[in-house]
Amino acid sequence: MSIVVISTGGTIASTEAADGAAAPDLTGEELVRSIPELGSIADVRTHEFANVPSPHLTIDRMQALSALCTEYDADASIDGIVVTHGTDILEETAYFLDLTYGGETPVVLTGAMRNPSLASPDGPGNLLASVRTAASNGARDRGVLVCLDDRVHAARDVTKTNTMALDSFRSPEFGPLATVDESRVVWHRAIAGDTPVFDITDESLTNDVHAVTVTAEMPVAQLDCAEEAAGLCLATTGAGHIPATIVPALERLRDAGVPLVATSRCPEGRLARETYGFEGSERTLQELGIYYATRNLQKTRIATVVGLAADALDDLFEQPER
Repeated sequence: MSIVVISTGGTIASTEAADGAAAPDLTGEELVRSIPELGSIADVRTHEFANVPSPHLTIDRMQALSALCTEYDADASIDGIVVTHGTDILEETAYFLDLTYGGETPVVLTGAMRNPSLASPDGPGNLLASVRTAASNGARDRGVLVCLDDRVHAARDVTKTNTMALDSFRSPEFGPLATVDESRVVWHRAIAGDTPVFDITDESLTNDVHAVTVTAEMPVAQLDCAEEAAGLCLATTGAGHIPATIVPALERLRDAGVPLVATSRCPEGRLARETYGFEGSERTLQELGIYYATRNLQKTRIATVVGLAADALDDLFEQPER
């Protein structure tokens, strides 16, 4: 059994500087060397991809990471891939990989909420559990996975729910796919349906997709700045409701050819299709021709980026008819 650990930085790789502030510094090789038990699970190799805080990772770098995973998938000597990553945007990178990596080799992302200089750092345990997961037979055919706090989640479902708690990564409404119990990975449920995988090129990618959360009496200027954007994603209130005051701005964007994608700012549930008919309700969204998404705003933006690059928004989202 051979597992490759691709390191990208983040808290799991951070050390404390002289001024007491932590920053990514440790290499993947150093992370692996600090956990001797890994050798009893697999032959673990390392690949130094980056060493940065996760908010510094770009869409282009996500694409390069996806391509690297595809290269390792083509290597018959590799049985699993683990990516160490900062937790701030881990769910976005994981979902990007879920939409663009079509290999059979399991891919598991992990990170840490406490850096190694703090008491009880969680990085070593998370990396150990992730290597166990990548080596598990059950990890195949479940899409890209995320493993922290001994819980294994689907990339499409998981989100960071707390700024500091060790159990921050959760899958609202659906729950984890598996738990890591000591040396075992216990699988609880399968993935419902297949995530489509899209073949995109560097040239087709754009980060010019705006993401806006709807709030009470929000300024119209938040939407007007998207007039030349490649797309706009909107986290509506409730089941698909917006202030009537922003409807004209959305109409202008639609008429300018800017694709509009809506989701809810609620952590659970989906957009409604027929309950309300007031101006700014789901009926208004449908009249605008807005795409309906089922993920949170940050993942909806990632899906829109991929969908635009693949010219496949219709394959990723629905446009409910009124």
